This record gives sequence, structure tokens and C-alpha cells, in this order.
Amino acid sequence: MAVVSKIIFIVIAVVVAIMVSVVIAASLGTQDDVSEAADPQPTHTPSETLGTVNGTSGTLAEPQGNTSQTTEPPAQSEEFGMMDKDITKSNLPEVIDVGVMLQSTGDSLGHQYVGVHLGLTDFNSYLEEVGAPWRMNLVLEDTQGDPIVAFEKIQPLNSKGIKFVLGPESSAEIHHIKSYVDSNDMVLISPSSISPSLAIADNVFRMIPDHTQQGKVLALLFQEKGIKAVVPIYRADVWGDDLYKTTKNSFEALGGVMDEGIRYSPEVTVYSTEANLLSSLVGKYVNEYSADEVAVLMIGFSETVYLLNYAASYDNLETVRWFGSDGSSNDGTLSIDPISSKFIQNTNFVSTQFATSTNEIYQHVNDYLIDFKSSSPNAYVFSLYDSVWVLGKTILETDSVDPLTVRDAIIDVASRHTGAIGTINLNEFGDSTTSNYDLWSIRDGEWYVSGHFDADSGTFSFT
Repeated sequence: MAVVSKIIFIVIAVVVAIMVSVVIAASLGTQDDVSEAADPQPTHTPSETLGTVNGTSGTLAEPQGNTSQTTEPPAQSEEFGMMDKDITKSNLPEVIDVGVMLQSTGDSLGHQYVGVHLGLTDFNSYLEEVGAPWRMNLVLEDTQGDPIVAFEKIQPLNSKGIKFVLGPESSAEIHHIKSYVDSNDMVLISPSSISPSLAIADNVFRMIPDHTQQGKVLALLFQEKGIKAVVPIYRADVWGDDLYKTTKNSFEALGGVMDEGIRYSPEVTVYSTEANLLSSLVGKYVNEYSADEVAVLMIGFSETVYLLNYAASYDNLETVRWFGSDGSSNDGTLSIDPISSKFIQNTNFVSTQFATSTNEIYQHVNDYLIDFKSSSPNAYVFSLYDSVWVLGKTILETDSVDPLTVRDAIIDVASRHTGAIGTINLNEFGDSTTSNYDLWSIRDGEWYVSGHFDADSGTFSFT
């Protein structure tokens, strides 16, 4: 009986694993209007790795999407250089697990998943090319964009001995888990966290510049457009608070006026009270200045679509210009929703997002994502792709999986790595120093780059 019970248990476990894999593949393969009827062929060979989603193990097969052309990753040997050691002889384990903490909701989910998988596939191909005997494996965890859930997810990764993590995406999540990360000698590389309060010496590396740069660019953009008074409406978390403060300080230093604004909870979807208060504040400044000299700054993530839907019911909110930040740039939810899309176009809404490069690696990732998802990815897909390479190259060069050894080498390795976002220069806090920005707007229901800010010259150009 004991033998029979064991056999039954094994059969059940295998069946459950297969069912979980099918469910995961189906849910990821149908995100963002991925066509199942086309029976598409993937452009890369699926990596033979295992992944974990929501704590359930299963095969991390290559996502199935609308790929129509075969693309190969740009040659990396010349760009990244070869180490002056025999990397075919390594003490590294055959498979190195790396955690990936993303959220399963929002317009960018499909893009982020495909981007990180492409990074994994390309990097493992590079390892094979240079003769390295090990491969990287991704262990996925859904944080739901929630700091508390992120803390719940980071602990089992650590308990499994996974010391390297790509993500989480938001500063609020990083803020909530960083003490645990530091005290347990883990290393995080976030593709999108930008809160200045996290710019400290720790085990967290961030692939894009913090809010200090974006706040300055927004302030200069207000000045460029003749805005004298700004009413902000912003998320009640560390990300929203920090961007509000840096923008306010920068704009007031230029002689502008920025109201205390409206700090809202991102946990709700009903913003009637906030929209009514915003209308009153805008009315007050329009009476003091002219409508052309007053603007609203929207600092939000995916909940922006709900806020704009409520704002659209107030006529005076459509008479002033609106500006946004990286949290709403190129968000497909805003362009698809008819009310928010129309409102954005009527208010000449412009949002900022750090600018990627236009090199062949960027083009490789961009083309793959457009083929796969039939829409342009946001900038964080490129920084997430590069995160795989920076971490992988650091492990390769140090020939170590000791987190502190890898941590101490990341800045140097990154400085010699040109990725999809261009040259990667990290400061003493492990944060990117790149500060060029693209300006995003909607026209005919589609996002497009309406301008660019060049940090070297300090000037804008508009299309």
C-alpha cells in the first residue's frame, strides 16, 4: 500500500504541475490582445529552465505571441569584451536562480514578461557562445504592485537561497523590503524605481535616474510652456511624495508657483472628491492668472485612467494644460479608454519618461516586442532587459555567486556595458546618472514621442 500511495502521489504531482504550466502559459499568452488564432512561431528557442509563479513551480516556456520575423541578438563578444581568464573552467553551479518580482496587473505586464524572458534567452545564448558552463534561470513572483505582498514574496526567495532579484518595479515596494534585503545579503536590481529617498549606499541598484532629475525636467518644461502656476495631484506613497517634492522645489526655484495639491490614495478607483477639489483649486488659480498660465501635474500609475475619467466631467479642468510623469507615459490603458484618451488630447497632455538609446540592442528588443505584442514597449522593458545582462555579466566576471562579491562589482561591470538603454553609468548609490528624457503625448488615440530633453544642452526639442 505504501508503494501504491507513493505512485499515486507522484502521478497527482505530475498532473498538477502540467495543469499549472498550461494555466500560466495561457494567461501570459493572452495578455494585451495576443492572437491565439495566428498560431505564431517564437523567434527564439525556449530556454530549458524552471520558473516559479505565485509559489507554484512549472516550466517557464517561451511566451507565445505575434512574432512574424526571426531576429537574432546583436553580437556581444566585442561590445562586452572577454575576460582574461578561462571562463570555460568555472566553480559556478550549472544553473543560477535569479528572482524576478513583477506585478501581474497593468498594461505593461505582457511587455515586461516578454522583455525579461528575451533578456534571459539572449544572455544564455551568450554564455553558450563564450563557452561558459552555466546558465541563468528566472524564478518569477507576482508582487501585485503591493509593498506588503512584495515583502511576503522576497522571504521565500531568500529561504530558497536565491540572493539575486530583478525588481520590484515601484519605489514603494523597494522601500518596504530594502531592510530585509540588506540584512540578508540579497542584491536587487530594479528597472524602474526612482524615489530620491532610496539613493543611499545599500544592496539595491536602480537602472534609471531618480526623481531629482525628472523633477528638474518637469519644472523646465513648465517654464518652456509659459506656465506660472501648477496644481499637482499625486499618489500617497514614497514615489508620489518624492516626485511632488522635487518638482515643487525645482519649479519654485525658477520663480513658479506650485500648490500643495491633492494627495490621493491609489487603493481606490472612485475619485469624485479629488476631481471636485481639483476643479476648485484650478478655478482659484485661473482667476489669479490666465488659463494658459495654469497647469495640472498628474503623478500617478495605472489609476490615472480613473482620475481622468472623473476630471473630464469638469469643464474648467479641460481649459488648462495637463502634464504627467513616467508613471503614465505610454500607458496603453490611457490611450485605449475613450474618455481619458480624448481628455489627454484636449488638454495637450505631455508626460516625461527617461530616454532610451537607439542602438542596435535597443532596436533588437524594440522590434521583438512590437512583433510580439503589436505595440511599443515602455522604457522600463529595456532597463529590465539590461538588468539581466548586468547581473549576468557581473556573475560571469567575478566567477562568484556570493552576493556581496557581486554587489561590489556591479557598478564597474555596468560602466563597461552598453545595453538597450545605452551606456549604463551608476553613481556611488548604484543609481543611473542618465538624464535625457522623452516627452510623450497622444494623437489620434496613439501614444507618440512629442519631444525630447537633452541634458547636456538643457534644451527641449519638439516634433
